[in-house]
Amino acid sequence: MSTVLAHGCFDLLHLGHIQHLQEAKKLGDHLVVSVTDDKYVSKGIGRPHFNAQQRADALRALACVDKVIINSEADAASVINFVKPDIYVKGVDYKENTGGSLAREKAAVEAVGGKLVFTDSEKFSSSRLINSERFVPEVVKYLDDAKAAGFKDKILAAFDQADCLKVSFVGELIIDEYKYVQGIGRASKEMMLATVEVGSEQFEGGSLAASKHAEWANAEWMASHEYIKKTRYVDRDFNRKLFDVYSAKKIEMSEERRKKFRKHLADVAKESDVVVVMDFGHGLLERDEREILMEAEFLAVNAQSNAGNYGFNLVTKYDVADFVCVDDPEARLATGMQDESINVVIDQGLAACIRCKQFLVTHGKFGAAYSDHQRFGTAPAFVSGGIDTMGAGDAVMAVTAPLVAAGLPVEMAAFVGNIAGAIKTSIVGHRRHVGRQEIIQTVEALLA
Repeated sequence: MSTVLAHGCFDLLHLGHIQHLQEAKKLGDHLVVSVTDDKYVSKGIGRPHFNAQQRADALRALACVDKVIINSEADAASVINFVKPDIYVKGVDYKENTGGSLAREKAAVEAVGGKLVFTDSEKFSSSRLINSERFVPEVVKYLDDAKAAGFKDKILAAFDQADCLKVSFVGELIIDEYKYVQGIGRASKEMMLATVEVGSEQFEGGSLAASKHAEWANAEWMASHEYIKKTRYVDRDFNRKLFDVYSAKKIEMSEERRKKFRKHLADVAKESDVVVVMDFGHGLLERDEREILMEAEFLAVNAQSNAGNYGFNLVTKYDVADFVCVDDPEARLATGMQDESINVVIDQGLAACIRCKQFLVTHGKFGAAYSDHQRFGTAPAFVSGGIDTMGAGDAVMAVTAPLVAAGLPVEMAAFVGNIAGAIKTSIVGHRRHVGRQEIIQTVEALLA
């Protein structure tokens, strides 16, 4: 009996998969299907839609399938060595793919005396079907329009171009500590909740954490040795933050240290292609430092409002920038526009105060608004929740600024930024950064 092996994710089994497998069965006597294990499904956030066992069970229900196995490797080479198929079959969409895992799989099947064959069944998109199920019609239309406008190729090209730039991240170093607590009841003599500490984590945050997102090839981080430590007490059971304790409101530097810092800052501004300012408003970047930064070839600015500086650390302290990225409340604080529409806040507020042509204003689950002085638009969010919002805005800035500097239109940068922010909300604290590959995989999946 001749054996045929088909391999894939098969996430959300559809007509295209069925036709592909029916055609594969006609090529031999016995059809084996291997399913990619969950950890190797490279389809971006929210994928796989079904776990490996569920996907395998769905395939076993097909009359044309004789056996299903779950593959615990990144590609099918080891499965091919185990099954030793006469034919290894792939879909029509792989015909133009000559490298990577398919090249290894082709070599493996030829080594066991088999051959690689492509089916001719029509290609369907699981990602497109999942997007239609997951998102409201307006978001699906946005994704269809983005696909038609060539977002994917332009975004991928911009990543390559940004990797050729020297990108310097400047701003305060913040040490973020999470102390996990569990409630044990009300204090006996006070109207106060009593808790017990059950664990803790400490992360390097602030501008240092931001510099790691997207894994830019020529990224550097620049700050002083001084830092602010923020201790957050977190409900362990629901991951809800209860309150913060700051080690200080402002970084204190001696005059000698500040002179050395300014000299280093001037060198960074002069030598960098892109300077990304993460201004947390804790005293590192004062008037003289801002004047130095505004001499940079390409200056991207994010100035944040937090408990220690609310209403005082306005992005409008920077007279000139090439790209500004802040959240909706920060934009409204800076312009004094509480009730106006966000396009008015950007085009008549921020743009009137800062000589800058490209703005991105994030708004959590409501997505983002952008303006390039030629057009205003919005980009939807791709998640409505998340487990931790800390650092999501930093991730948006860290990913979009180099892309905009590389020439990517801010409209497309907003799309990528919302993806980066969505990924970051799935990460507790700064346990890890937002990886380049997961951004690209999500771009590809959303635009499939």
